[in-house]
Amino acid sequence: MDASAGARAEVTSGDAAVGDAPRPLRSVGELVRLAMAADVARLIASDPIARIGEDPEGVHQARVATRRLRSHLATFSPVLRHGASRQLSGELRWLGRSLGHARDLDVLAARFHRTVEAFDPMTREDGQVLLALMDAERAGAAKVLHSVMGSKRYAALLSMLGSFVAAPRFRSSAGLPGEPFLFEAIKARLDTLAATIAALSSTPPDTQLHEVRILAKPARYAAELGGPVLGDGCVRLARRLADLCDELGLLNDGARANLWLDEAGADPVRALAVARIRAVEIDSMTDARGEWPRRWERVQAAAAALGILEVDPPIPG
Repeated sequence: MDASAGARAEVTSGDAAVGDAPRPLRSVGELVRLAMAADVARLIASDPIARIGEDPEGVHQARVATRRLRSHLATFSPVLRHGASRQLSGELRWLGRSLGHARDLDVLAARFHRTVEAFDPMTREDGQVLLALMDAERAGAAKVLHSVMGSKRYAALLSMLGSFVAAPRFRSSAGLPGEPFLFEAIKARLDTLAATIAALSSTPPDTQLHEVRILAKPARYAAELGGPVLGDGCVRLARRLADLCDELGLLNDGARANLWLDEAGADPVRALAVARIRAVEIDSMTDARGEWPRRWERVQAAAAALGILEVDPPIPG
């Protein structure tokens, strides 16, 4: 099935066919502006919340915006002049490192707090010692992030983003229709994801599954961009990719938690609390390992309905 036919095909969900509503025709350049503007706005809106640091959602949304902006630059790289977009991507990577460290600690702290709250009252104090250690580390990361977001380099990045949205440096191909471009961009990302999953061993290590998640995220972002252009089937594909990313995210969070616990458990005073929290994390990781292949099957089904994946690669395990 060619890109145009696949993009316009009706999508089957269960036994019912879902017809796409009429969609506006946009050029690739218009899609670039819309995508970048939406996530620049997300970053700016989350900026003050992230700086204040009282609501973890501020850091989370700023990190999401940064990831999405880098993904958009990669997705649309064929129609962008590379000098400006390469520099912008590098600066977003710099910001993302600080946001990522703070966000990772926020996620771990929330997980650990839930676990410690379930301890019986007689042993909860052991867990509180660990939580205090985590809170101190989070405070340090928040201080670094506050410094980054108050820097001239960050201000220059915001200025670069504003200039890019106002006047992107396009190649002539940016005037081409957006529908086939996005279809092929989504297909390329899914082909890479499918090949990576097919190459996994029957019991892939956490590091390999983290790589799968890294590839699934830009595929998800591209599918989300395709929804308004390619229709309901692409919206469904984006949702299923989001489910896959969430499941693999739980696995990655568990792996990261265990690494943190390895360091914290070196002190015998914390050993019992570390062991109890680790048991919960291992259970969560086991559940995620069992579930993610089913999430991938649902992605495959949605992609096949769009004509994006022609062959179902085998799923490890």
